[in-house]
Amino acid sequence: MITNYLLAISLFLLGIIVNPQDDKKEQPELETTTQSDYSILSTLHTLSIHIKDPVVHDSLFHFLKDQLQLPVYYNPVNHGERTYAGIFAGNLVLEPCGPYSNFAYATNDFKAMFFGLTFEPKNSIAFAAKCLQEKLIEHEVASDEFIYLTDAGLCGENITISIMDKHEKIKDHAKQDSLRSVISLNSNSGLGIEFVKEIQIGYPNALHLQNWKNFIHPSHVNTDGIWKTENGLNIRFLPGSLKEVKGIVFKVKSLDKAIKYLAINNLKFKKTKQELTLEPAQAFGLSIGFSEMN
Repeated sequence: MITNYLLAISLFLLGIIVNPQDDKKEQPELETTTQSDYSILSTLHTLSIHIKDPVVHDSLFHFLKDQLQLPVYYNPVNHGERTYAGIFAGNLVLEPCGPYSNFAYATNDFKAMFFGLTFEPKNSIAFAAKCLQEKLIEHEVASDEFIYLTDAGLCGENITISIMDKHEKIKDHAKQDSLRSVISLNSNSGLGIEFVKEIQIGYPNALHLQNWKNFIHPSHVNTDGIWKTENGLNIRFLPGSLKEVKGIVFKVKSLDKAIKYLAINNLKFKKTKQELTLEPAQAFGLSIGFSEMN
């Protein structure tokens, strides 16, 4: 049975943009392959942002849309007590969602929290499931479109992980291409966001990091603690006390222009030599940075 914990991973996103009547795509031949030799993951499709209060959802949605100048992937929709929305960030979807009133977080004092990672598979859900089984990673196959990781060595505390292969993937990618052109135009002025350059994941111990390395193999984590994924996204692993998504860094066209934009819009930030970081109070407690470095 899929628990409420698992439903925290963007299940609603799948439900509103997928037509279950579409033909299933053909699955790759599996019998003669050694699953651990093949990549399970392709790109990160969605990074969900859990909110604690319904009022925060509307404010966060408009913060991402209006102040960070990112296009809407899908408008806010209510589902029971929860509200969902999608914002396209150049190479992935940011999905404010919640509140999850009966969910047990490791950190309870928050307004908004980066939380769920939803990847697309390299091949198919069936292939990914076989790879996960061989790697001894616990998971649930919810459908031919979704896998939820249930492995305590990777998930829990303040992070969830899923794999999604939508029936309408081609249409979804076309939609993203269209929104990417909007971002390209917007990047010539204002804040100038181009895409998400980095997602920072906290790991509490060496075993948890090793579990991630097993999960992403044959991709690897380099000596700087970075897993270089597709679409220009780096996932950086940082030591900490919790399993969590610690923050993100946007690639901007010009750091000087970004500084001027933030100042004009009264968004307080800290500046290092190569990066700007918003004051958490300006971003509902989220860690959001900006860099012009590739």
